[in-house]
Amino acid sequence: MDVFVYGTLTDSDVATRVLGDASEYGPDARLTGLHPVDGRYPTLAPGGAV
Repeated sequence: MDVFVYGTLTDSDVATRVLGDASEYGPDARLTGLHPVDGRYPTLAPGGAV
């Protein structure tokens, strides 16, 4: 299963707890049409690119 992870799930220990042993990182991705927003939790909002 392919998933896009952002924020705390980019930490391999957290990803393993959530996704199990199947978590494996591929190449970096670029999202167009979204930008990061600072806050209590990592968030993406419309506009820009990340």
